[in-house]
Amino acid sequence: MFAHRLEVLALLQRLRREQSGNVAMLFGLLVIPLAVSIGLAVDFGRVYNVRSQTQSALDAAALAAGRVAQVNKTDIVNKASSAATAYFNQAKPKDVVIATLQFSPNAGNTAFTVTATSWVRTPFLAVLNSLFPQDSTDGAPANCLGNGHRCIRLISTATAALCPSEACLGQNSGGSNVEISLMMDVTGSMCDPCTKIAAAKTAAKDLIDIVVSDDQSQYYSRVALAPFAEAVNVGTTLAPLVRGTVTENNSSNPQTFTSSGTLSDTSNQPTKRWIKYTKSGGSGTNTWQISSKCVTERIGTDAYTDAAPADTTSYVGKGYFGTNTDTSCPVGNHSDAAVNRIMPLTKDKTALKEHVDKLTTAGSTAGHLGTAWAWYLLSPNWNSVLQQAFPTSSAAGSYSDLTTTNAKGFPKLRKIAVLMTDGEYNINYCKGVEAKNSNQSPDINCNSENGKALAQAESLCTKIKDTKIEVFTVGFQVNSASKTFLTNCATDASHYYDATSEVALQAAFRDIALKIATLRLTN
Repeated sequence: MFAHRLEVLALLQRLRREQSGNVAMLFGLLVIPLAVSIGLAVDFGRVYNVRSQTQSALDAAALAAGRVAQVNKTDIVNKASSAATAYFNQAKPKDVVIATLQFSPNAGNTAFTVTATSWVRTPFLAVLNSLFPQDSTDGAPANCLGNGHRCIRLISTATAALCPSEACLGQNSGGSNVEISLMMDVTGSMCDPCTKIAAAKTAAKDLIDIVVSDDQSQYYSRVALAPFAEAVNVGTTLAPLVRGTVTENNSSNPQTFTSSGTLSDTSNQPTKRWIKYTKSGGSGTNTWQISSKCVTERIGTDAYTDAAPADTTSYVGKGYFGTNTDTSCPVGNHSDAAVNRIMPLTKDKTALKEHVDKLTTAGSTAGHLGTAWAWYLLSPNWNSVLQQAFPTSSAAGSYSDLTTTNAKGFPKLRKIAVLMTDGEYNINYCKGVEAKNSNQSPDINCNSENGKALAQAESLCTKIKDTKIEVFTVGFQVNSASKTFLTNCATDASHYYDATSEVALQAAFRDIALKIATLRLTN
């Protein structure tokens, strides 16, 4: 446009320098339309610039409203509207008579539309009013009245939607179904001080509020919970389905694993309710009963797979913690059966947050078990067994949907594991008892069939990522070795969060949630 103006001006200068009568007459005839042409170019250039600047300001305003709405629970509309107005006023074009903003949330506060009405002065176009009279537009500001060509009104809109959401079904937008498993560390160190577990609960509930959409008519979003400590509490209904049932016996006739027996034989595993084993120090024995709720690590060829627990070769590990089935496993030692128990995928935000509120700290850190169960809860291979124990839970989607696009060009499904811990993985098992090569208070005089907990967790992380599950990891005041592990476990370095304080932990969960529940401009 600027080059065109220069060409027109050069032509006018040449015509002005010509001295012949014909040229002078021609110049006189042309000068008026040429001047009008230049003036109109100036006017419409200003209009174009205002429209472009207004749209950029509106996009920023809509996104600002969406961000505020995601992280606030009260007075959402007013706070989102204030944020949108502040962003728009900062970025709106200055070369206007007036620019006003209208803010419109949808019914579920999952999409926010901002509309700007701008009045741009067009002085050159106003001259045409003598030739083509036109009344001023209704609602025109005072500076634009009396001449319909004096100002041009521009109306622009932008909508930011939280996806998945029905608002993401615009012409050039889309969304994905979302399944998230949240591994929560409930070990004793999370109560040192106990404000740590309180911060973790707040962070988890924030994530649930942000990622689970109220309207699931177009795209669904679901969350599962995998609390862990020295073991994983799967509940009394699921436990026998995933570890197998045991033969009834009594403490006077236990299944024996002693130094004179077959402690090192990986194929020889407990099959009975009571077992007797040699203590890790090699002196004396213990006789313990199987936990009714707690399970341990899987061994054998399926140790690092998500194969369904269907038989002795694919069951997860049994757990023997003492003489009482209901109180000897610290993570399951609660009269309320729901405390620290896993929760399969669901869209019920109220139930999820109530479950989070019941988390209670106890025990040591078997992080490889939490990692494994975060995977199992996302695995379609586990649908049948999980829904036997939890009939109202949602089935996990097919892995094939992770690499299949929907009609809008987005993945049909995203599976995401969020793994949070505050300590080193220090508990692993042999025969379902804390192994000799555990880093803390070993019980049985044999080493873990799979090796130490950290090595097991590393193998599980690799296999989880091989299935195309996206992995976020959060280290809560962890040491350098744990930072290295968690960074390597994550999908990439940007998926690891080093939370050094309770505030930082909540910020990490919120950032992960905002990355999962993407705000998208839909028009």
